Amino acid sequence: MAPSAATPSPDTPVVSAPGLPAQDARVHRVGWVVPLIGLIHLAGLALLVSYSRLNLHVDLTATGAGGGSLLPALGALVAATVPTFFAWLYVRPLQRWLRRAPAGPGEAIPPSMARRAANLPLVVAGYALAGWMLVVVQALLRGLLGDAAVSAAILAHLVLRPLLVGLVVAAAALFVTEAVCRASVWPSMLGGIRITGNRQLWRLRTGYRLLALWVSVSVIPLGAVALTTYARVAGADVAADPLLGRIVSVVLLIALSAVMGGAVLAWTVSRSITRPLEALETATQALSAGHFETRVVVNATDEFGTLAEGFNLAAERLSRSYADLETRNRELADALDRVDFLEHVKHALDRFVPETVRQAIEENPDAPRLAKEARDVTVLFLDIEGYSRLSEELPRNVLNSLVERYFSLFLESIRAEGGDINETAGDGLMMIFQSPDPQAHAAAALRAALAIQRQTTEANRVPGPALTPLRINIGISSGECDVGTTRFQGLAGERWTFTASGPVTNLAARLSDRAHGGQILVSAETARRLEGRFALRAVGELVLHNLSSPVVAWAACLPDQ
Repeated sequence: MAPSAATPSPDTPVVSAPGLPAQDARVHRVGWVVPLIGLIHLAGLALLVSYSRLNLHVDLTATGAGGGSLLPALGALVAATVPTFFAWLYVRPLQRWLRRAPAGPGEAIPPSMARRAANLPLVVAGYALAGWMLVVVQALLRGLLGDAAVSAAILAHLVLRPLLVGLVVAAAALFVTEAVCRASVWPSMLGGIRITGNRQLWRLRTGYRLLALWVSVSVIPLGAVALTTYARVAGADVAADPLLGRIVSVVLLIALSAVMGGAVLAWTVSRSITRPLEALETATQALSAGHFETRVVVNATDEFGTLAEGFNLAAERLSRSYADLETRNRELADALDRVDFLEHVKHALDRFVPETVRQAIEENPDAPRLAKEARDVTVLFLDIEGYSRLSEELPRNVLNSLVERYFSLFLESIRAEGGDINETAGDGLMMIFQSPDPQAHAAAALRAALAIQRQTTEANRVPGPALTPLRINIGISSGECDVGTTRFQGLAGERWTFTASGPVTNLAARLSDRAHGGQILVSAETARRLEGRFALRAVGELVLHNLSSPVVAWAACLPDQ
């Protein structure tokens, strides 16, 4: 019976074979196998008939052992057709799958189909040999059980002629099917399965192929010559005819010496081919396992010597490439360690560097845009009311913890509004708000100030080390400032600070100093930009420290006011 068709299920593991030929071409070429096998069997049948007629002994149509029965002819016909039918059954699932399967690179090939394609030549040859062995058995039964007694020579003739034809047909089926598979089927089907150590693949090694070739071109033809000679002189008196005896002896000697000499040559050639191939196979497995020092001995000047030399050159280059890769990997690992270290340093410095400076350096590390330039900004100053009294009443560590607690609450609101904390000084913070729209950064600064006051009120409800709730006073001013780095150079090195300088900054700081009870005081320019968007009340003209003339200020109305 032919192996049943293996229909791939959704859970069947698949393999991928790159560079497949076109789908229609593959299906068409696989289809060549069955008619070719049929032609080979018909040729074997014709060879059997011709051989029987030429030997003039019990041919398939004459009477003889077994009578004039048509059984021998029918048996030979069955031997020619049944193996072809089974070959068709074996090939059919492969053809059907190839018709349905998508063609192209990366095609999914079920392992069952790949194994079916790999085993095709041996399966076809096995079917052919099995079919002709039935003819051999039939011939043996004819000779032993027929109604006419036959001599040993005729019995050997009956049995050996279908045996020789069967061996020829099986060898031809093997090599022809293998040629078709090598040309069109295997390149697309074997790329995704493992061959070495795969017990499901029926491998026919090169030595056995040479043995089959020796049997086909040497043993069988010369055996036929010897069989014919033996059958023709079986009933003759060779001793009475010395010339006939010498001819028979010469024929038998030539046949025997050719067979033995062919065996020696086949063994020698097989060893000269299989040994280098086995050495290359072993070396390839070692190389694939990571042993890059593997080399093979170059002991010939033919193709195998060239192949061994090429393998050694490839292994040498692969060894150097692997060594270079290991060096690069070590260098990469060192570089990644340095990058990781720099990331930690960067993360630590981010806590000290204003967001604007960090972004400028990230955009252009070689020449960051940090030089001072006139920009329209809004500056916000805040400080803790009564900080001097608290510093006298509370231990330093408690006071520092208190300031950090409150200022940490403000950080998220400041960043959410795009503010950049520029300076910290004990109980105070300076922030810069920038935007292409002057009204936008003024509004962002006031929203941040309102959020700070709301968070301060909520934090005051939580018991803390302060005897009285903290109050945060805030001053806001908008206008044009010189924004950028201030550089200090000396013998000890260079120091940069990033800030916004000018009257607008000074006014915001003075408004923060003048505010009390948690007020938010804004300059007249800031109030103009916020008009109609926030609740503001005029507080009139204020005399501020270190300013020559009074300034008009406005107070933001807090939710509880």
